[in-house]
Amino acid sequence: MKKYIKIAALSCFALFSMSSCNDYLDKEPDDQLTLETVFENKENMERWLAFIYQELPEFYTYDGPDAIADELTPSKGWESQGFKAILYQKGNWTADSPGVISYWTTFPKAIRSAYQFIKYAHAVPGVTEQEVEYMKAECRFFIGYFHSMLVMTYGSVPIIREAAESASSDNLMLKQEPFYDVVDWAANEMLEASKVLPSSYDESQKYGRVTSIACLAMRARLLLFAASDLVNGNPDMADIVNCDGTPIFSKEKDPQRWKDAVDACQLLIDEAEAAGHKLHIEYLTDGTTIDPFLSYQNALLKRKIEGNNEILFARTMDSGGYFDKQCTPRGMGLNGVGAICVSQSLVDAFFMKDGKMPILGYNSDGSPILNPDVDNYSESGYTTDDEYYPTNWIYGSGNGSATADHNLIVAKNTYNMYAHREPRFYISVMYNEEYHWVGKRNCDFFMDGKDGGPSHDAPWTGYMCRKRTDPTANPKENSGTYKSRHGSLYRLAEAYLSYAEALNEWSIENGTYAANLSEILKYVNRIRQRAGIPQYGYAEGEITPPASGEEMRTLIRQERRVELNCECGLRFNDLRRWKLAKDLLDGDFYAMNAYAQAGNRDDYYKRVVYETRKFISYWFPIPQDDIDKNTNLRQTPDWIAGN
Repeated sequence: MKKYIKIAALSCFALFSMSSCNDYLDKEPDDQLTLETVFENKENMERWLAFIYQELPEFYTYDGPDAIADELTPSKGWESQGFKAILYQKGNWTADSPGVISYWTTFPKAIRSAYQFIKYAHAVPGVTEQEVEYMKAECRFFIGYFHSMLVMTYGSVPIIREAAESASSDNLMLKQEPFYDVVDWAANEMLEASKVLPSSYDESQKYGRVTSIACLAMRARLLLFAASDLVNGNPDMADIVNCDGTPIFSKEKDPQRWKDAVDACQLLIDEAEAAGHKLHIEYLTDGTTIDPFLSYQNALLKRKIEGNNEILFARTMDSGGYFDKQCTPRGMGLNGVGAICVSQSLVDAFFMKDGKMPILGYNSDGSPILNPDVDNYSESGYTTDDEYYPTNWIYGSGNGSATADHNLIVAKNTYNMYAHREPRFYISVMYNEEYHWVGKRNCDFFMDGKDGGPSHDAPWTGYMCRKRTDPTANPKENSGTYKSRHGSLYRLAEAYLSYAEALNEWSIENGTYAANLSEILKYVNRIRQRAGIPQYGYAEGEITPPASGEEMRTLIRQERRVELNCECGLRFNDLRRWKLAKDLLDGDFYAMNAYAQAGNRDDYYKRVVYETRKFISYWFPIPQDDIDKNTNLRQTPDWIAGN
């Protein structure tokens, strides 16, 4: 019976719908005592908590929310294999489809387990009262955090306020509650947990455990989302109601929501910096000049014990090595798969090394609108000279030196589109004919090339993802950081950009843009300084700041897209909360012409339609099976059959 109770507690609960676990939920009093004995043992207690941790979203994924925006995209050849992200991109999706996101079915189980831990856990040999208090606060955070993820994903969700001890309809047939009721409740849970937890742990084995800073980080992300145009007075959501006819979303815009986001981000930054968190910066051998390549790359790859204090919430032991394999060109002889692409629009988004945007938008035929203030960007021809950058990053050629302070990044005879770009571009994108350090040759993405089509394991957009990969990793030899890679669920750079965005939006609302401009620029410029590009300001060599908050909004969003590209689905949520998803994720997507042969080089380097997508909804559907079981639930209108 003890084994049965533990398995049931971990795996058989779904609070949003009628559960089939009635035998467990309707247990006799002596069974309840058996559940209590699970927490008499240190190992069992830690296993219980570990189950909750394992429900954290993975960082190294490519078939989830990270792959359905306009940046990271699996090879279109994987569509025939039923890849969920590609089906979603093309609108081949219903409420019966298996989830790109499965939060609705997984998070309630973890929430229940968290409540049970809080109720039953107590000090045992090897676990002190202090440690139990921390563990219970971690569980309180998870209750709030998982609710925040649910409400940001589905919009209309119930609040699970306790772990049901019986199978009564009141406990199981929960109804959806107003959006801001869920937001405020979840935000408060995370805030209260932050008051108990330490800001850091001294023990290296506790790296990745929830801290007060992690609580404040996820709370800030939630409140930024809650202030956005998607939910804050959006007329398109006005008719969405629950089973009682109660409106889910507010019909009136509340500017205070932006002030709440400002305060949450400011609190996070203050507490994080007080705890020693800072942007990860590495220097050239002179010890004073920032190396933007290594700084940006290792902000994700290095751990705290390696000097990286930027990560505010890490997911330890993520599957980084497998991600590297998918991002290694298939023909390198290294067991690479070479099919995780990035989009042309992401390539277009990166700044030039002079800090300016090369492309300002697109014409109706998909052609780019070039920035007239940029002189060194071209979509024709090839470079005539080698291009060196001040960096110890050695992976741009086969003869780089980690102590040279000046390394080759763009070899002559490279397509001009990829020259003179900012450092973050080269850390994030692998383009055709670029040198591959582990393979010791240039990439060959041409049709019938060593790394190209017609294989489905080929970069059909013309690009592969380099962001988040270890440049030294050899999949054949399992070398690199395979077994120790963490994932970053939140880093300080996001906090800076979120604060700048929230303050700018609040300034637009109350007419204080000019008064707050220096504070906004302070945090945007910290990101640009680390990136090795000119900052916004009025001094010589700086870029004149925008005259209005609306113009600043565009720059902040561009900075956010570049800095946080391909990280854990952030872009998809950004497009949703900015109400841009319908515009940017519906219609033709462009790429390089991966059908061109090596002998037709100029034909390869031209924009062609890669695929045509169909955007369905700003919200994910509640699984239809749960709608059928729980008559108190209401499906989001976009996903009702026949719409």
